[in-house]
Amino acid sequence: MHLLLWRHAEAEDAAGNLSDHERALTDKGRRQAKRMAAWLNARLPVDTRILVSPAVRAQQTAAALKREFTTSAALDTSATCASVIKMLGPCRPAGATLLVGHQPTLGEVASFLLIGTAGNLSVRKAAVWWFTLNSSQDGVQDKRAELRVVMSPGML
Repeated sequence: MHLLLWRHAEAEDAAGNLSDHERALTDKGRRQAKRMAAWLNARLPVDTRILVSPAVRAQQTAAALKREFTTSAALDTSATCASVIKMLGPCRPAGATLLVGHQPTLGEVASFLLIGTAGNLSVRKAAVWWFTLNSSQDGVQDKRAELRVVMSPGML
């Protein structure tokens, strides 16, 4: 199974009465999301499961794919590595899942997949970390992951 972590693109700063959830992408963020979406669309299987944080900036980032996605509160700004792993549940032996979310949670999930503990890795804005999970075991929490690629808009 392939598991991809995509951090939302650059968003406006929180200002005035704007809540963290309402922060939208900047012009630069929209360009970043569009570039990464084009790169992803050229590589993702058609049946990729896409789960997205309810925060506006994550929704806008995912919308650049022009694919159907599911909003998941388990990827919200207050998500933890443990809640994300639990939400994923048992992995399909094949296929791909794309998570669109936030830092530090995505960095913690990346660390967990690589070394088995939720450490402090930094996933840059609009970057994608693509893992392949060994499908010989029952759940994500028991997987061994191989980091296949890290891609950011500046590399495209």
